[in-house]
Amino acid sequence: MGTKNNMKIGVVGCGKVAKGIHIPALLKVKGIEVTAICDINEAEAKRTANMFNINKSYIDLSEMLKREDLEMVDICTPPQMHAPMAIQAMEEGCHVLLEKPMTSSASEADEILKVLKNSGVKLCVVHNYLFRPIAIKAKSVIERGELGDITGMDVKFLDRFDSTPFWQKGHWCHSMPGGRFGENIIHPLYLIDKFMNISDIVAVHAKKLSDYDWVSIDELKVLLDAEKGMATISMSGNSPRDVTTVDIYGTKMNLHLDFENSIVIKLKSMKHTSTKQAVFSTIVDNMSISSKRLASTVAYPWGLLIKKRYIRSGHYYLIQKFIESIQDDKIPPVTGDEGRKVIALQEKIFDWVNLHND
Repeated sequence: MGTKNNMKIGVVGCGKVAKGIHIPALLKVKGIEVTAICDINEAEAKRTANMFNINKSYIDLSEMLKREDLEMVDICTPPQMHAPMAIQAMEEGCHVLLEKPMTSSASEADEILKVLKNSGVKLCVVHNYLFRPIAIKAKSVIERGELGDITGMDVKFLDRFDSTPFWQKGHWCHSMPGGRFGENIIHPLYLIDKFMNISDIVAVHAKKLSDYDWVSIDELKVLLDAEKGMATISMSGNSPRDVTTVDIYGTKMNLHLDFENSIVIKLKSMKHTSTKQAVFSTIVDNMSISSKRLASTVAYPWGLLIKKRYIRSGHYYLIQKFIESIQDDKIPPVTGDEGRKVIALQEKIFDWVNLHND
């Protein structure tokens, strides 16, 4: 499955994200080899190993670290296990790729950072939306100065009312503060922080509209202050369709990112566009147009060009950059400090929710 010079990697956790995204992405990155898989469910560990032709499977991380000469461990377990597993891997001299959210609390993130500081290894947190193709395109537009100064952002993460894991009783996310939102609010937080540098949480409001007794909240609004300007996060579990959009406002131009359809739209200033351009911008902003028609007309058709899930999710590019940071001894694409910052912000949001919902 590879040469003896390849970086040997072990994957912990055989859930949906590991089988559907992480392992397929790892197998496509040059210079690495997945040699072992670990899961507390022995049958699932063996099944996953057979599925991807991985040599060894284990039910215990300690045993895997003891028996395998691993250089990196990819942790795809629920976040409640991230801190002890990351620490254990780092103490054995392994680099660590850690699925989001980094941990369940800022104090657990601090424990990881304390060990990381003296370990001599590297750690990367999977903030994968930053490495999705349309986010990379948006970043290049911003870096060229086309938006001018960024003054605000609005991020929407809306789940279909019948989608999982939101309405899946027993899913591990429901044991976290904020439930489903505690599992995925990390995405809007790190997107806003990357582009605007969040300074504080200004206000939070949450509601529950559903009748499911295992769901704590299913509507959430967050107002954030940033270095320059402000931002909002809107999350819902009651939408008729999945919606993942980011609007970035600049002094010269706005950007609209539609992650579900893989579309980037530039919305230029009215005074700098022709009548035809201005009218079209308004139509795009206010009407529902099919993604194929829109992509072929004004947008960057990433979704039409890239079909593989691990590419669209951003994991492939993130993992590739992390491997390069290890090989070249550079800063990882997402550092532990960056992961810790958004965990602290997330913790503050749900502390606010608990205080005002009690």
